Amino acid sequence: MRDTHNWRTKLRLFRHLYVRMLLGIAAGTAIGYLVPGFGRDLGALGIAFVKAMRMMVPPVLFCTIVEGIVRHGAARETGATVLRSLIVFLGITIAALGIGLGVTVLMQPGRGLPLPAYAEAAGEVQRQLAGRHITGPGDFLVRMVPDTLFSAFTAGDVLPVLFVAGLVGFGLLRIGEAGAPIVRAIEALTRLQFAIFGFLIRAAPVGAFGAIAYTVGTYGIAFIGSLGLLIATLALACGLLIAVLVLTIRLTTGVRAGTLLRTFRDEILIVLGTSSTEVVLPRLIEKLEGLGCPRSVVGLTVPLGYSLNLAGTAVYLIVATLFLGEALGVALSPERIMVYLGVMLITSKAAAGVTGSGFSALLLTLSLLPDVPVGAAAMLIAVDRFLSEIRALTSGTANVAASLLVTRWSGGRLTGDPRRDE
Repeated sequence: MRDTHNWRTKLRLFRHLYVRMLLGIAAGTAIGYLVPGFGRDLGALGIAFVKAMRMMVPPVLFCTIVEGIVRHGAARETGATVLRSLIVFLGITIAALGIGLGVTVLMQPGRGLPLPAYAEAAGEVQRQLAGRHITGPGDFLVRMVPDTLFSAFTAGDVLPVLFVAGLVGFGLLRIGEAGAPIVRAIEALTRLQFAIFGFLIRAAPVGAFGAIAYTVGTYGIAFIGSLGLLIATLALACGLLIAVLVLTIRLTTGVRAGTLLRTFRDEILIVLGTSSTEVVLPRLIEKLEGLGCPRSVVGLTVPLGYSLNLAGTAVYLIVATLFLGEALGVALSPERIMVYLGVMLITSKAAAGVTGSGFSALLLTLSLLPDVPVGAAAMLIAVDRFLSEIRALTSGTANVAASLLVTRWSGGRLTGDPRRDE
């Protein structure tokens, strides 16, 4: 009888998504290390999973933004929420850059590093550059406007979706009751999309298994280990930023760190396995609503955050730039570093919607400021998968934090807030 009970307990444990994710990550690491060739072949599993999830992102962004605008009932209230979100995003980005700078100066991860020849990676750099990034304010504006109303959903870019969703949301407010059937249709479409995500997310362990197996099988643990101090520096900086965000949430909203961890543990492992925050977007929205964030707020802050609150990318930009400068012996004066920080306030948001956005943003930053050769970034490709996981987890945490903080700023009451029941 006891053996039967133990087996039932183990089976129930296996039903948890985070347990299956851990098994997939462990199995992928083992396969990539023991059978590298086979591990590289498994990369298609990870790519297919991420593509399946990302195909749903544009319609989900559209519906959640439109619902968020309509639920406010007035353009003035929507504008106030957007303004508060932008202020919070800016504060988080400044904190990310400051923490990244302090940790990198302290640890000096690139000093004395034996550099590999990076000319061989030129082809990979060109592949990464194939994703178009923003080259200036004018390009940002042009890229935001789609060629047609429907191409916004097929171009694979977030910015046109935000633009079209804003137009539709404010248009529905203007026409009032005449738009009620459209609003109900959008609400039904949102529920349908969340149901589809529920089906797709069950394949997350398989996607993580293939992605990790490919990374370890392609680059090997030995070379990845030679850049371990860079990974550790980024992890420490991002960990400190996450700690600051969690403490800020506790002090301002009353939501405890344990509550956040229990609520979002599945999403944390999915992001770590896929190095993408897009794949958990609908689940973040649902769970933030469960914590007390109204849809009118979270329907704006989360989608906007995917373009304008890339805190993990901000930390990565300053850490990677200083790392490359140290490794190449390029001395950056304090004044020059301040220039880099100012540029990174923009470039950390300039690669929104581009695959490998963190690496693309780094290339853009280095191309704007010529102190560090752009080609030197190629040496980071071998560990970019691991760096991307850290970036994605940090950016996801920042989006959760921003939604909770904007909710509290807007007068909302959250789970764990002692003022909730007043």
